[in-house]
Amino acid sequence: MKPILCLLKMPFVDKSGDKWFCSHCALLEGALLVNPHWKDSVEIRRINYKKPREELINLLGQENQWLPALVIEMGRALTNPIEIANYLSEKYGGAAPHP
Repeated sequence: MKPILCLLKMPFVDKSGDKWFCSHCALLEGALLVNPHWKDSVEIRRINYKKPREELINLLGQENQWLPALVIEMGRALTNPIEIANYLSEKYGGAAPHP
């Protein structure tokens, strides 16, 4: 199974009616721009803001709807965007976040 990178579809509208973007997901969208080869090794899913996020629940369970998430295997995921970018860089090569 390829790792699955789940990101929020952006921009999104919350209950206030305002448009937003997720800064953690945006960091990873930027990392994908400078590392386009990651798309060959990782399945990328952009998920709607509104909960419940059934697609994510099916992968990680009801209590784990936080995004971004890199599902490494069923039930195991990284959710810290820096850890996700470092993992992808170590596993597939390319640029990592500067320390």
